[in-house]
Amino acid sequence: MAGTMDGTDPATAETWTIDQEEEKSLTKIIMRNVNDLTVAGLRRMCSHYGTVVDVFKIKSGGTAFIEFSTDTEAGLAIQQLNQKLGFNYNAELAQPKETLPSVEPDASAPPQPDEDWEQVSAKRRFNVGFSLPLLINFPERDTLATNANYRAKEGTLRRTDPESFFRIYKVLESFETKKTLDYNPEELRKRVESFQKSYANEQNRFDGETLVYEGLTAKESALFDVTRCVVCKGYGFSYCKGCKTYYCSVQHQRQHYDEHNRICHKRAGGEVAAQNDASEVGKKVELATKPQEVLTRDPLPEKAKVFITAILTPDRIYVRSAHPAADTMYLATLGEFACAGLTTVPVQNSKEPTAGDIFLAMYEPLGVHGRVLVTEVGPERSKCVFIDHGKVDFVSNGDLLLIEDTELLYRKVLIYKVCLTDITDEHGEHEKAMQYLAKLRDRPLQMKYRLEANNIVDVQLQTPEGESVNEQINRLIIIPPIGRDSNQYDSTGRGDAKNGAFVMYKEIPQSEPSFGESKQIMILNRTTVLLDSRITWIAMSDLPYLENLQRMLESYGKKVAEFRQSYVPREGEMCLVRCLNRWYRGVCYETAGDGKPAIFLCDYGSMTLVDLSNIRKIPPQLATKTMRTHDGVVEHLAEAKAGGLTLDSIFLDIYLPENEPICADISQRTVTVGLPGAEQEETYTVLNLHELSALIKSRQAE
Repeated sequence: MAGTMDGTDPATAETWTIDQEEEKSLTKIIMRNVNDLTVAGLRRMCSHYGTVVDVFKIKSGGTAFIEFSTDTEAGLAIQQLNQKLGFNYNAELAQPKETLPSVEPDASAPPQPDEDWEQVSAKRRFNVGFSLPLLINFPERDTLATNANYRAKEGTLRRTDPESFFRIYKVLESFETKKTLDYNPEELRKRVESFQKSYANEQNRFDGETLVYEGLTAKESALFDVTRCVVCKGYGFSYCKGCKTYYCSVQHQRQHYDEHNRICHKRAGGEVAAQNDASEVGKKVELATKPQEVLTRDPLPEKAKVFITAILTPDRIYVRSAHPAADTMYLATLGEFACAGLTTVPVQNSKEPTAGDIFLAMYEPLGVHGRVLVTEVGPERSKCVFIDHGKVDFVSNGDLLLIEDTELLYRKVLIYKVCLTDITDEHGEHEKAMQYLAKLRDRPLQMKYRLEANNIVDVQLQTPEGESVNEQINRLIIIPPIGRDSNQYDSTGRGDAKNGAFVMYKEIPQSEPSFGESKQIMILNRTTVLLDSRITWIAMSDLPYLENLQRMLESYGKKVAEFRQSYVPREGEMCLVRCLNRWYRGVCYETAGDGKPAIFLCDYGSMTLVDLSNIRKIPPQLATKTMRTHDGVVEHLAEAKAGGLTLDSIFLDIYLPENEPICADISQRTVTVGLPGAEQEETYTVLNLHELSALIKSRQAE
């Protein structure tokens, strides 16, 4: 912008010209070692990353300058060019040369105090070298869904489960720390003591937080309507409707058939008719008692009260009937399988498991054995569905147990997969919704549904207090956008602290590294490895957590993608930033006057300059997610560099590759730093990379 003062000579007006420093362009990059490439070849190669405006190659020295149309394209080109294995382009942003003015020291100025140690420690977690976030190749994970298994031709899965009771399309993982259900320990203890006083029995005891039942007194047994098998006097579950004779199993029912046939018809007064029709009745009974080798289930009433047994996703759950008779049958069935698991033998002793087989396995939430349907067989573990719960899990093949009782093997299924209606598809706080459903497990819920092609859909659940479960799930999942109204900004463009949306970087929880030997990690950033041997890394086991967090950020970013007003975060404040058309969590490292503050992408360990049009407020639900990315020092790297080891890009791509799993020993080291009398202890993580360590040892041996 230039202007002239009134009344001045136009010829000398230039003496009054006010020049504003032009904004530095971030669209030019510099490439090195391009001797073998022509200008046309450079243009053609770089056109893959964006629109190339201009290409200039220096005749000698193998250096070229490429200008793109946007800074995003330039950043992408830098990242991709530097990742090319075998090429040492060393691409970076081309910065114009600047001449710093000489500054005479002011003797009268007071000495600057040393920076606070806490600030120094905080900054050491930042990669001060500018770089772009790594586009992670998230590894594929073993899915718990069984839909693909039902389409497979191998095994007998479709024959065992012809109604597809356990055909599951999606199962969400839990990444945060699992929370136990809320209860009052004091209230639990009072209830246990009251029960023990009313029904004293030395065999029952309170072990920590669990009440252990080992037997019932005669008085306690009288509280239950217990039916006995007419053959063995054990618990009876099936009975004849004519004479109410109970049996514990089909085998005992067959054993007692002749006597039961006489008793049942004698009570009806038809002994002669029974003798004449003995052969025909025998055939009918044998046909009726012969179990079908498929899973079957009774239909639910149109309106029913249910208990939740398993949670697959916020809109897909398994339930069972809360009717007293159905509840009694369900608990008795669980007890039978728990008892069967105490005396049976492992499957591997007699056969190899196949898809569609039914076995017993330990159901960890209850600590007893339960019936499982094998949906996919692996060399060491198999994917199984717990038939009486709906939970999907991988079970070791050695832990699968045989079920010898055929009637017990194909006992009627008592749970139902249901689909809740009007649940949002936003990738938000799914875990909060699933924790909410977990708290409702032991509560009878009123259920309305519609049956379509034998599938229970359009399900609406309601708590005993009348609260809509579906609506509460949506309230927990959806993250409403913040900072979209002008009244949430002050005159400087900063957010209003009164709205409570500010989250500082120091408030974010940081997970502890998993120390030990032979840990699988991935390097996310190595920008400063040549400077201080530090890298940013994450455990391979934490990559699913980071992938889930990234999806949440992308989902929320779509809501606030439209730019409405500049927002300038304060130093150390968390914010949401857009970089290379992706959304990331960032912390403002330095606010400059050029409208492009330096933002540290804390989950990826990279520092970048971000235009204010790409910065948004971040909601506390996303800002306060645990950070599982770590900073570490590569052991022996500094000594090897001092010993003459050349650390070029080819070397780093081989021994310190990004975006690949690496085996490392992770430990912690504490050193004392600082001037005498003001020493401080600093603790940092040390990474012993196996391949790099082997190379350094071989060089030392030479």
